[in-house]
Amino acid sequence: MEVTITVDETAVTVTEDTTTINITPTTYEVSIEAVATLIPTALSMSVTPYKTITKTNVQQALEELADQNFRGTTTPTGSTLEVGDTWYDTANNIFYVYRTVSGITDWYPLLNTDVGEEDNLDGGAF
Repeated sequence: MEVTITVDETAVTVTEDTTTINITPTTYEVSIEAVATLIPTALSMSVTPYKTITKTNVQQALEELADQNFRGTTTPTGSTLEVGDTWYDTANNIFYVYRTVSGITDWYPLLNTDVGEEDNLDGGAF
């Protein structure tokens, strides 16, 4: 390509030659294959029951474990309570165990911040 520039005192003139470019398109064929993969969920993952965990999938085993230990300001209630469950009363700093004493199953203090009010930590008492 050639460009010629002519300058005079009042104007600039640009003259250029035209160059032709021929483009030949090329077509490429592309193939994409996808494989569907299932992402496991907690309900579909199996576990082997162990000690206090009797459920056979991760979701239900975690729920069962969560139903054994509580923390909060209100006393846990409901059908999931079992003897041996624990609850930490965050309002009063008292650690309770759900157990049966003299035929009454209820929350009994296991550890209290007040000296002399706690039960003995005796594994044979449950």
